[in-house]
Amino acid sequence: MPACLHIIKNAQPECTGITRLVTSLARHSEPLGYNVKVLFLGDGPLLETVRHAGIRASAVSWTASRRDLAGAWRVWRWLRKHPAQIVHVHHGGTAVRIICRMAGTRAFVQHVHSRILEPEGGSISQLSFRGADAVVACSQAVADCVRGSHPEVIYSGVETGSEPPSPPDCAGPLTVGILTRLIPLKNVEAVIKAAACLARRDIGIHVEIAGTGPSEPALHELAKSLAVTDRVHFLGWQTDIPSLMKNWDLLAIPSLEEGVPISALEAMAAARPVVASRIGGLGELVVDGVTGMLLAPNDTEALVACLANLAGDRRKLILMGREGWTRAREDFSAELMARRTTELYDRLLNPTM
Repeated sequence: MPACLHIIKNAQPECTGITRLVTSLARHSEPLGYNVKVLFLGDGPLLETVRHAGIRASAVSWTASRRDLAGAWRVWRWLRKHPAQIVHVHHGGTAVRIICRMAGTRAFVQHVHSRILEPEGGSISQLSFRGADAVVACSQAVADCVRGSHPEVIYSGVETGSEPPSPPDCAGPLTVGILTRLIPLKNVEAVIKAAACLARRDIGIHVEIAGTGPSEPALHELAKSLAVTDRVHFLGWQTDIPSLMKNWDLLAIPSLEEGVPISALEAMAAARPVVASRIGGLGELVVDGVTGMLLAPNDTEALVACLANLAGDRRKLILMGREGWTRAREDFSAELMARRTTELYDRLLNPTM
């Protein structure tokens, strides 16, 4: 059975979304003939999360830079001890490709998850993927930004049951969930401002923010300054996503840029509608007015109007959630993601197929 290694930036909470994707991909790739393991280029709590899921995982410290020769040596030595025919990389560029080739990797897959480079903010169109045998883009919007390569679009996948989950009880205030890293790009402040506007109109709303990041102190201060600390709750880093979704009426993604956030698919799998910015790959996931609502990015007035409408029409929430679950099950399942990915692996290892 060929070995496939997934490389992730580090095992810190900032990589939770990609780690959830890789964990699901690994779980469904093994029955399709691939011995999957994960290497984090830095330690953290996600290492045990992946191991707890029954997937082999390790951490080796490296900045993925040519300047970090000691780190490159550590990773090369690890790769020699744990050889893999395919390396599927979710972080890093030329330096990672060189080390993997030197260690004997037969096929190298570069996965691109966003149109921008964080934290610098540049475009991925600046990058060269020379040396990669295949480039995978998480959405068509991301693929359109890649230059000098022909990416294959493989959407993220999520687990869905055979029956849709129970809908929200639709009683009391509208509960809006946010599941993201707390950084400026995610524009979480838009939802806090919307909550303040709705409070002034006596529309019941609670906002629950699950995540950590450098913007958290400023977001706390914003909620305090707008007098909505009783309506905006910070939950910190969370790992039990199904329980979160069960308590929410909808998921809000007010980001200024996104590739394909796994949280949107997890909300759909939980039969919860998604209210999101019409940006990046979100328009490829959310069907406006059917599985959620798409709004112009950074348009707080539109967000307020949308949330006010949904607070007063809970039946619409239930119908959109159910449509989202159907779409997730049919078009964005973990099984479909794994099948398309392993078909790519097969082509790379057997080019005459």
